[in-house]
Amino acid sequence: MKKTLFSIALAIATTACYAQTPKVKTDTVITDLSYTTVDKTTQSLKPTTGAIVTELNFNPFKGNLSLNNSLNQIKVRYFISPDIALRLGFHASQKDSTANVNNPYGPQGIFVKNERKSTLIGLNFGVEKHFKGTRRLSPYIAADISVSSKSANQEIKDNGVSTSIKNGWLETIYLPNNQSYYTQLQENAYTRYGINLITGFDFYIAKDFFFGYEFNFNLSKTEYKNIRTTVTGQNTGTGQPTTNFNDTGKKSASTFGPTLINGVRIGYSF
Repeated sequence: MKKTLFSIALAIATTACYAQTPKVKTDTVITDLSYTTVDKTTQSLKPTTGAIVTELNFNPFKGNLSLNNSLNQIKVRYFISPDIALRLGFHASQKDSTANVNNPYGPQGIFVKNERKSTLIGLNFGVEKHFKGTRRLSPYIAADISVSSKSANQEIKDNGVSTSIKNGWLETIYLPNNQSYYTQLQENAYTRYGINLITGFDFYIAKDFFFGYEFNFNLSKTEYKNIRTTVTGQNTGTGQPTTNFNDTGKKSASTFGPTLINGVRIGYSF
């Protein structure tokens, strides 16, 4: 009887111990975890739709950094799709100088003032088509239409005589051996227009950062404006003011052929 009661007590105690031990579900399978692996070695570094790209021109042989092309333009590209970009180049600059020569001593005093002004405005607009290339290399072809205009004016006051020069800068050179003077043209106002056929490439070193080069085939025409000189002042011997008008005639020049932009293009997109 005692053995029977002891056996029942032992069974109850064992059951109680198992009841206090938490159950471990060993057949639980985690199915809600998933991993997506991105291979960065195949991810494209080239700009996508809506990207804006600008650049500079670097010449490693001269050690200088300048704006991107021979027209000294600020260049921007806008990608309307990953393989089509609109190109815009703009330039505006002004030169303004004044030189004074004054010498009140001697039998005839000298009072000369030479003022010069020049303004240049240029615009390029076009489109470029990019090809597949690689994740880093983006070759393309493009076409640009270019228009630029330059003005130049000069005003010379020499004692009582005033000389106004429109559409140019003139410089009077004295030749001591011949005891004579001649006039040299330094600046000429013009209007230039043309078209550029372009091929080039962008190579992306990192995301949104590239270097590249362009080769152009250019057709342009430059029409130089007439230089008009007006002289007013006291005419020696009569004491009356006089006006002299001189027109040098209109000139033009055309260019046709390949051109290279000297330097490496370095740019970025944002």
